[in-house]
Amino acid sequence: MFAKVLAALGLLICVLLAIDMVLPRRHQMAWRARLRQLRPLSSAQSWRGRFNSRERRRAAHDAALDAIARAKRRSTRWDGNVYHSDEFEKRRKPH
Repeated sequence: MFAKVLAALGLLICVLLAIDMVLPRRHQMAWRARLRQLRPLSSAQSWRGRFNSRERRRAAHDAALDAIARAKRRSTRWDGNVYHSDEFEKRRKPH
C-alpha cells in the first residue's frame, strides 16, 4: 500500500514537471508564482532570513577582509594578487 502511494506521488510530480516544461515562459512564471503564494510564509521567510540577512553578509565580508589582511601580513612577496612563497623556489627531487 505504501509503495503504491509513493509511486503515485512520484508519478504525479513527474507529470506536473512535464506540464511545467511544456508551458510557455509566461505561464510558467504565473504557475510558479501561484505555488509560491500557497507555500506557508513562515517557513519560507525563516529560511530566507536565516541565510540571506544583511548581518550575515556583513559578517562574511568582514571575515573575508580579515583573512586577506592576515595572508598579506604573513607573506613577503606579492605579484599583484599572486603570492610567491619561498617553498616553490626550493629545488625538488625528481621522481
